[in-house]
Amino acid sequence: MDQVTDVHAITSAGRSQSDQLHDRTRNYLISMSIRAAAFVAAFLTDGWVRWACVLLAFVLPVVAVIFANSGTERRSVPSSYVDARALPPGEEKQR
Repeated sequence: MDQVTDVHAITSAGRSQSDQLHDRTRNYLISMSIRAAAFVAAFLTDGWVRWACVLLAFVLPVVAVIFANSGTERRSVPSSYVDARALPPGEEKQR
């Protein structure tokens, strides 16, 4: 008595929009805090460290906005709704 049972998995479902928004907001605020620290450090240091802090203070906002607006998270493994083993054998296509 072979009986095929339907197995439903929710592993391919993404996180909720509110969770994603919370994480993006937190990451943006952390990036802007680092930018503020780099901006202050640019006035307190000299030499190559000053210029590295200035560069970081100018580049970090662009990077932070791009990541904050990137939208939903990407899935690393494509989801499949059909289990190929459960399909009946098909006929070969004629060319």
